Amino acid sequence: MLARLNGDLPFFRLDKDSPIERRPPLNRGYVSKYAAALRATLGFQNLTARGRETRHCRRLRDVTPQRLVCALVEALGAWRVETVADILRTFNAQTGLNTQYKAFYNRLAQPEFPRFMRQVFRDILKNLSANVLRPAAGGRLAHFDDLVVQDGSSFAVHDALRRTFGGRFTEVSPAAVEIHTFMSVFHDQVIEAEVAPDKDPERKFLPPPRSLTGKLLLADRGYQSLDYWEEVGAAGGFFLMRGKGDLNPWLRVVRGPGGRLRRFEGRCLREVLSYLPRRRLELEVEWDRPGGRTLRLRLVLIWLRHKQEYTVLVTNVPRRVLTARQVAEVYRLRWQIELLFKEWKSYANLHDFTSAKAPLVEGLIWASLCAAALKRTLAHASQRAGQGVAVSTRIVAMCGAHVLHDLLRSVLRGFHRLEVILHRIVEYLRHNAARAHPQRDRRCGRMRFGLEYVGVKA
Repeated sequence: MLARLNGDLPFFRLDKDSPIERRPPLNRGYVSKYAAALRATLGFQNLTARGRETRHCRRLRDVTPQRLVCALVEALGAWRVETVADILRTFNAQTGLNTQYKAFYNRLAQPEFPRFMRQVFRDILKNLSANVLRPAAGGRLAHFDDLVVQDGSSFAVHDALRRTFGGRFTEVSPAAVEIHTFMSVFHDQVIEAEVAPDKDPERKFLPPPRSLTGKLLLADRGYQSLDYWEEVGAAGGFFLMRGKGDLNPWLRVVRGPGGRLRRFEGRCLREVLSYLPRRRLELEVEWDRPGGRTLRLRLVLIWLRHKQEYTVLVTNVPRRVLTARQVAEVYRLRWQIELLFKEWKSYANLHDFTSAKAPLVEGLIWASLCAAALKRTLAHASQRAGQGVAVSTRIVAMCGAHVLHDLLRSVLRGFHRLEVILHRIVEYLRHNAARAHPQRDRRCGRMRFGLEYVGVKA
């Protein structure tokens, strides 16, 4: 018993089929590639240049751009932050300085602070993102260059910010922020984000149609727009969105489980909706557009017994690419962005920050996104370098205190022993943050849609 308490536990051999026993050596070349990208992103010269470009940094004092970013990322990505003082304590612990609260607060309250942090966020996405998922050869998703998701997440802020960040629910939350997010499923990462008042309409934040060429966009019903759908199709893109109840196209072809239902064809949807069979239906529909044009799309109607109503999915993906059943299944991948929002709010301190200073609140929102994005890139790097281990981004988000401390201190010390630290982080994450049930993921998780991990053997 004493030997066990002292840590001298007897050696035991894992089963040969254990995923820990079968883990291959690290891909050191990929770790070196990630280290080079990290130097380019968080290096002193790059962050100072970003500070000067956005006019957040005019003179280098104790709170330099690099020190500020490292303190924000560690505090928001590893600890619980309620006030600016919590971030200041992390800053002083990292740097060994005794910076006073007022000097530090003034740096965060500058009008240029949000622009600076937004640029850092974009640099992280541009330099450190990697392709971690791909469609299986011959799979239903191989027709698309990428699957992208658009959605927004909102939360209330200090009521004094109602003029800057007006909310939709003026009595309950007169001030609220919405983060409009454009995410890649294949990269498992954000492509672009916008911080805006919650009252702003969602449709104006949709990605430009030309950016969707060869891609499939998944979005909720708040983004419904006939004009936008027409533009996406003209640009060679694809979309799959949930439709509202006010859709009323002409029915050209109606298909049910038993074949065509010709008695409903040639009529308007709302005219026959209450008479349609309570099953999954596939409709080929059209709208008359200005200038004599016709917009032809597909609707997939899914009957929800518990709500006694149809869920309507609208798409321009041809039937030969995705059947009605496959359309309903692929739309579930939109849930990946909801998991991302939960990760931000649970493990990156994305909340109201209880401040009446708009630049400070918006800047800290961007800083939270920086922390979340950096941890997600570490998860992807660990998966690519781990050569055979699928890593959970959620578990890595929970491990901020274990991976960011040494990493960011290396950054502040001129990236001293950076690759050694990254090797340790990758080794730690592939043993402690591996997906618990990879077989279940392939059976009933996101991998069942014909996706496979890049760099991970099946």
